[in-house]
Amino acid sequence: MKIEDAVMQATAGASTLASCLGQPVIAYHVTAIMREADLGHARQMQLALMRRSVEALVDDGLEDDAAMRFASQFQGRVDLTWQMLHANGTAH
Repeated sequence: MKIEDAVMQATAGASTLASCLGQPVIAYHVTAIMREADLGHARQMQLALMRRSVEALVDDGLEDDAAMRFASQFQGRVDLTWQMLHANGTAH
């Protein structure tokens, strides 16, 4: 899997988030996460993106619980995709 494919897979279904953060912003952050080889640092980056996502979704009118659920699902997709991309331990 290439980073570009991983970003597309991780951001599929994130149109709600894209409407308030913007697709280029999301793609930039997810690409940076996918390029990060260190799992711990990648997870820190994911948590930062999740916090920013929740803030943007709430600012856009979603209730806190709905924003947290959406951001958590998005973070799960990003994490799973990162794991698939880095499964063999080589840089991509």
